[in-house]
Amino acid sequence: MSEKFFNRELSWLEFNARVLAEAMDPSNPLLEQLKFMGIASSNFDEFFMVRVASLENGGNPMTRKIVEQAYEIIEKENQYFKNVMIPELEKSGIVRVPREALSDRQREYLKNFFRKELFPVLTPIALSEDKPVPALASLSLYVLIGVLKPGQKSGEEFAVIEMPKNFSRIIALPADSGYQFVLLEDVVMAFAQELFIGCEIKSQGLMRLTRGAEMTIDEEKDEDFAKVMTEALRMRRQSAVVRLEVLASENAVQFLKRELKISEHDICHVDTWFDLKTLSSLAYQPNFPELKRPSWNPRPVSDFENADNVWELLKKKDVCLVLPYDSFDPVIRFVNEAADDPDVLAIKMTLYRTGAESTIVDALARAAENGKRVTALVELKARFDEEKNIKWARRLEISGASVLYGVTGLKTHSKACLVVRRESEGIKRYVHLSTGNYNEKTAQLYSDVGLFSANEDLASDVSAFFNVITGYSEPTALAKIEIAPYGLKRRLLRLIRREEIRSKEKPSMIIAKMNSLVDEEIIEALYKASQAGCQIKLNIRGTCCLRPGVKGLSENIEVVSVVDMFLEHARIFYFSNGGDDELYLSSADWMPRNLDRRIEIMFPVEHKEIKSYLSELVKLYFKDNQKSWRLRPDGTYQKLESVEHRRFRVQEYLCQKAYDRNEQLGRTLPKELKPQKPK
Repeated sequence: MSEKFFNRELSWLEFNARVLAEAMDPSNPLLEQLKFMGIASSNFDEFFMVRVASLENGGNPMTRKIVEQAYEIIEKENQYFKNVMIPELEKSGIVRVPREALSDRQREYLKNFFRKELFPVLTPIALSEDKPVPALASLSLYVLIGVLKPGQKSGEEFAVIEMPKNFSRIIALPADSGYQFVLLEDVVMAFAQELFIGCEIKSQGLMRLTRGAEMTIDEEKDEDFAKVMTEALRMRRQSAVVRLEVLASENAVQFLKRELKISEHDICHVDTWFDLKTLSSLAYQPNFPELKRPSWNPRPVSDFENADNVWELLKKKDVCLVLPYDSFDPVIRFVNEAADDPDVLAIKMTLYRTGAESTIVDALARAAENGKRVTALVELKARFDEEKNIKWARRLEISGASVLYGVTGLKTHSKACLVVRRESEGIKRYVHLSTGNYNEKTAQLYSDVGLFSANEDLASDVSAFFNVITGYSEPTALAKIEIAPYGLKRRLLRLIRREEIRSKEKPSMIIAKMNSLVDEEIIEALYKASQAGCQIKLNIRGTCCLRPGVKGLSENIEVVSVVDMFLEHARIFYFSNGGDDELYLSSADWMPRNLDRRIEIMFPVEHKEIKSYLSELVKLYFKDNQKSWRLRPDGTYQKLESVEHRRFRVQEYLCQKAYDRNEQLGRTLPKELKPQKPK
């Protein structure tokens, strides 16, 4: 580990350990704990697919240590689930019924389900040492069967059966009380003999592969880029195995090790339920409200609620949304009204992750069909959303929209929408910029900030931004915004340097909230500002390579991480500037990939009331003593605690403020939706 910088992967593992700590926190309702268990499991899937695969391809000497530490956390997760959560679920009436404990009625129900619905779609695949292993799908769960063929006395043969993804993995059973269920693999294993007629089943097990997710794409090819991406996705399905999760006999494990050509350190032995990510869907069933956190309804945004016309509203004032405390409806209304307004001439928008069902995409398609000039920048390289985005891109093209796939060699991660409207005074432009995606589902789960504005300079800059990413324009003479990879990093370094210089004359402060801090040049600049006396407060949810609190290096830097019911996703940067403070919002974390290899936007918040509100909001994260962790100089995190009468939990506080606002507006939420005090 560098004297100045923490290892990126080890820092990420510390983050997922904090997520797991929420799953293991008994003050959280049981099914809320299960949700966090699923999030931690999903995070590890992506970690192996992306980070571990990249390290192994690059021959990084730290790979073994990183993988070993990852497996230690995974083992901790599995053991907690097995020894604590399963008994708690059973005590609460949520029971996975073992095969031998099925009632006659339940056994008959499963037999009918298997024969009438499941059997026709199952395909046993023989594995043979004489033939190459078929391309088994990454992250698919397989039942592993060992059989003796007719007349065979020894020499067990193996076959796998993939669990079909178009079936729910959780199969509810008829029961007189509680919630009794089996898993899809339980059903297959119970009736596996019907798939191997004439054979003797000697063993049964489970396995799940994780393959590397990186793709090599030639973006210079003069052909349909969506077709290129489709081919790349197909090739991803055959990429190298970086992890094998398995519960099987030693004979079966050694067979898989040989045939998949993997080493021992790539094998994760599981002795509990597989794939906690899909199992966490148990937390979303409609029953057992006492085991859940009360659901949250975001507050309506009064400016939009009281406005008959979006355009007249935005000509008078900027409007800020803080999700998920504020409703996402104004964004949907903004795009819908633009689609249907006969005076709107054009809509330009970036789409990174839009979700499976998207009202935004529907509105853009309708706008194009209404004859408006619609330009959609669809980022096909948004990892794990590629196929979904290809689908939306095709749909928009059919509707008549101009669909573009970004700047060659760069991933477009910015979140921007520009509406061009013909008015009596001439052409007028309106913008929405955000730290988060245009995704209705994540808008209820992620903490993000967005800004609506009709400011001429800001709108002109956003118009220039679209010219950069859709054509050959250079990002010059911008009045308000900064764009990565062109000028955003340089601007950040100048802002940090300015605080360093000012701190020699009077107190100065930098407060930054983001997901990850990795860029070494930015970190070095923060160290210098700290050494000059600048007070620096960093709220970094995930990876942080900066080492805080080191005398002579970073003693004026504090780093905290808040992990709570909503995913902290906003990027907010505050600079005291000698009393003339400035505040910026951005789509970019302070990472090389964001600052050097992605199209990102940073934009100022200049409306006095909004800037004051967001400045106070970002400071609240350093008061949290319930869901906050402080990074120590050795790279570990310590959870903050407080005495009873000084408890403060920032997300609960913001929910309460939103709830109070609803009551002021005469929209009293049902009592059960009111945020609850932590126990």
